[in-house]
Amino acid sequence: MPSKLKAAQVAPVRQQLLAKQGRLCAVCQLPIPKDNDVLDHCHKHGALRGVLHRSCNSLLGVLENNRARYGLGDDAQFLAFLQNAGAYLMRHKEPQTPWLHPTFKTEEEKRLLKNSRARKARAAAKTGGK
Repeated sequence: MPSKLKAAQVAPVRQQLLAKQGRLCAVCQLPIPKDNDVLDHCHKHGALRGVLHRSCNSLLGVLENNRARYGLGDDAQFLAFLQNAGAYLMRHKEPQTPWLHPTFKTEEEKRLLKNSRARKARAAAKTGGK
């Protein structure tokens, strides 16, 4: 059975694991800047897994902690979902259909909306908000 770290051991162990990982995040494989490295652990059995960016650790935690809510409580289902999600997103990096979602705003639509709001705000400021 693995031994539980004392609080004073966390930083040295984190640095040791990070060095083993080549100073790269174990999830996204990008370099981890100083003060952005966190020690990741399994919430099921508590074992350390590696060192991640703070944001990667946060997103991974959200996925793991909410998986049962979305019907992915079984480990095999959850891992299949993660693998398939990556492949799905890669397949759709470029549009595969001729349609856009009705709520999607193009850059031009965003620009026009921003300008419209700015005009309204200037008009309201001129009239004293009336």
